[in-house]
Order: sequence, then C-alpha cells, then structure tokens
Amino acid sequence: MSTKYFMGVDEAGYGPNLGPLVVAASLWKAPEDCSEQQFSHALAKHFSTAHWSPSCQHVPLGDSKKLYATRCGLATLEAGLLALQFPLAPACASLGHFAQRVIRPEWMDELNALDWYAGYAAEPIPSVLELTEVLRLSRLAQSKLAPVGIELIDLKAAVVCEPHFNRAVAKSGSKGELLSRTTLELVAQLLKQCPASAEVFCDRQGGRKNYLPNLLAAMPDEWFGELQVGPARSSYQSCGARPLTIHFSVGGDSFPPTALASMLAKYLRERLMRPLNAFWQGHLPRLRSTAGYPVDAQRFRAAIEPVAERLQLSIDQWWRCK
Repeated sequence: MSTKYFMGVDEAGYGPNLGPLVVAASLWKAPEDCSEQQFSHALAKHFSTAHWSPSCQHVPLGDSKKLYATRCGLATLEAGLLALQFPLAPACASLGHFAQRVIRPEWMDELNALDWYAGYAAEPIPSVLELTEVLRLSRLAQSKLAPVGIELIDLKAAVVCEPHFNRAVAKSGSKGELLSRTTLELVAQLLKQCPASAEVFCDRQGGRKNYLPNLLAAMPDEWFGELQVGPARSSYQSCGARPLTIHFSVGGDSFPPTALASMLAKYLRERLMRPLNAFWQGHLPRLRSTAGYPVDAQRFRAAIEPVAERLQLSIDQWWRCK
C-alpha cells in the first residue's frame, strides 16, 4: 500500500522565564489517499481529550492544555503519550532512557551539564500510572489504529535550555525567530524519514502569518511556494520531487499529530521543572515551586538570586531573557 506521511509540531514553555523551551514533533504514516479530515475522523471515536480513568475506553489525545493542569497532575498526559509511544520504545524504564529516545542528541549535552536538571535521568517512567495500565492503553490504541492503516513512526523533541535560549535570542533579537528556526530544523530532520508525500502541521506562532522566508532558510533544497496566507492558516508547498506541504494554523494543536507533539513537549517540560524546583529548594527549603511563568517567576527569581550569586551562577545561565 502506498503511504503518505503526516507530521505535527508544537511547543511548550515559550512564555516562561524559567525552565526549558521544548519543541516536539510526531511523525505518522497513513494510506496515500488519507486527508487531514479523514485522519482526524479515523481517530475521533477512541482518542479524545477526556481525562484518563482506570477503566476508560479511550486513549487521551489532544492539546496538552486540555489534558494537563497542575491540580490534576500528569496522569492523563502520561496515559496518552506513553500508550502511543510504547511500540517505539517499550524498554524505557526511566526518564533518562526516554529522553535519549526522543530528544535530539545535539540538545542533550547542555541539558545534562546544568546542575538544576541533575537527577532527571533517574526518574521513573511512567511516573504516575502503572506500567500495566500503559500496556492496556497501548493495546487499545494499536487495535484502533491498525485497521485504518495509521501508524505512529517517530517522536522527537528539541529541549532549548536557558543558556542556549539566551545566546540565540541575543543573536537574532527575537525569541520568535528562535522558535521558528528550532521548529523547522526539527521538521527538516524528521522529513529525512519520509520518502513519499508528506504534510506537516505546525501551530501558528504569535501573530506571524508569513513563514516563507523561514522555510527557504531552513530547507534550501526545497522550492516552496505559497498556497494560502489567511487569518486561520498559512500553507506552503514544495515543488521538489517529493510532494511536501507545510501548514501553520491557528488552533492547529487540535489535529492528532500536532496534539501528540504538544503532549510530548508539555510532558518533557513538566518533568524537567521538577528537578529544577528541587535544586533550588535544596538551598531554600521553604521556597514554593514555580511553573516558571513571568509573574510567579519574578517571585522565584528574587528568592534564588542570592543563592545563585553564592554558587557563582550568572543570571544568563538560569534566567531566560524573554
């Protein structure tokens, strides 16, 4: 059967001043004649944003903002993400093994070098659910995907830690440029696995509508032209030998491949924020944890700044400039 590839890309941590920016992508294959609408319809009945419960007969899949809240914990996010990725990496028993599987190698060195992320690698996977529940949901997912010829074939992420973030923003003058470049580099890397027609779906970033210059810079071997640029979606098509279309959409994280990318990005960021908080709380036991977003990040910064000075950590190592 001829194949078509679908890729979804999304981020977590674009707004915070603390913690990493994570950009993630999920790559799927489907029958050649499968459209965006048919893909969504094929998954609609058994994959949803409904929260996980021990007896649920659906696999959680959707925008991570609908699946995760601090008060509810990681269970729903973990249920959907780990169930879908299990066939790709069934032996991941720790966050370190999982990170090695999904994070691009070029991002691992800086992550592993920063003291406030130390210890993440030994954290268990899964962290909330029992492995038997992940297996149950994985079997459920495969039983619904296989009959319609849809298969998840890869998950990858870029984890942009604070020092790299600050260097890149200082160079370009814009964190939007950093996000666009990181997104399209990830897309270009995963497209190497796509010998046939591919369609890529990205969540539109901020108010930007024109992505053609970024596409041409990131993939100079492709010949992109505009298909449409509108309020809801900007679409581009390559005129190369392999059919390739890339969309940037408002609310694009509702499409299943983009939704799973959103889930991976959010899961990695939340798991990495735990050792970050624990590191500073080791020096300040009464310090309240932070999610890193601007208002609360200022409280956290005021508390840890004297400690950072004692540890001879410059602010650009642990505080994101934008």
